[in-house]
Amino acid sequence: MSDYRERIELAVLDQLGEGVILADRDGKIVTVNRAAEVIHGRSQLDVEPDDYSDSYELLTLDDDPYPAEKLPLTQAVVHGRTVTDVPWKIKRPDGSVVIAVGTARPILDASGKQIAAVLTMRDETLRYHAEQSLKEALEVKETLLYEVNHRVRNSLQVVSSIVSMHMRTVKDADAREALEAARRRIDVITATHRSLYELGTHDWVDCSHLLPDLCKQVADTFSRDNAITLKCKKTGVIVLAVSQAVSLCLAVTELMINACKYAFDGRDGGRIELVLEASDDQIIVSVSDNGVGIKDPEDGAKTGIGSMIVSSLAHSLDATIERKTGPDGTTFTISFAPKLDNRRPATGLPTSSVYSTLDHWESNRLA
Repeated sequence: MSDYRERIELAVLDQLGEGVILADRDGKIVTVNRAAEVIHGRSQLDVEPDDYSDSYELLTLDDDPYPAEKLPLTQAVVHGRTVTDVPWKIKRPDGSVVIAVGTARPILDASGKQIAAVLTMRDETLRYHAEQSLKEALEVKETLLYEVNHRVRNSLQVVSSIVSMHMRTVKDADAREALEAARRRIDVITATHRSLYELGTHDWVDCSHLLPDLCKQVADTFSRDNAITLKCKKTGVIVLAVSQAVSLCLAVTELMINACKYAFDGRDGGRIELVLEASDDQIIVSVSDNGVGIKDPEDGAKTGIGSMIVSSLAHSLDATIERKTGPDGTTFTISFAPKLDNRRPATGLPTSSVYSTLDHWESNRLA
């Protein structure tokens, strides 16, 4: 009866799609089911732990001989450990190489004494090579996007230089001022693309770092004539897609420039505060000054180009702009909902890198 039951159990093991290797209390291999034999291209019994690696030609993912003492089954036999989902390579007798992923566990009797150990495994060769191909494709994409953003930035710098050359030949003060404003706006877009390739992100921008830097550059430029100080406050992290980031940076720098040019009229200088607040569903950016306030325009007066640009950019962000002004200063507040995608949170850094598909393999290179 016991022999019949043992034959049934072995037959069941051979029907399993997952490879199974059973070792006795001393670590000698006593059972190798059909799936495990196919994966290894061989079936050898009575192999002891010190000979596992050589007998079955087991390799690490770096193609080095797998140290026998670190193999999952050895860990289960010798130390009674459970080792889960560890990858390794198997060199078959025909020269082909298989990527296996396995789990080893000690087998205990009713009293808790270890009487055996079992290794279960599956062939992950196709998946491993597919993920390697994906990694290589992503690396190519990263290189191409880096080059694209770098070239866009260089092209914008050329345009900015051309505008600067024209400024030196124009004698009309209003024309020079218009060209200078255009150059500054080009420089903002240039800075956004520079941020893309310097951070290696390519499709999103961390505005919580970029905006204070841009505003500081504006304040430093105008501080040559007036003593303007800039203070920044940040709550949360503002991460935006490129299109939103460009619109927001342009709008905020326009508000910053207007504050530097007009808020302290008749004064030697003043203070400007940039506040950035980010939550999961809303981003709020405000530019405040302690200047003289803004007078309501007279009927029929034309709206300035800066105001038109800010309104247009706010519309592209689907944002609302609030203005509060008085003798103690002016505050502009831009608020909008970030555009979410399925890959990353809008107010935080990406949840995973482009190489996350291979995290399993990389983190388990050696048991």
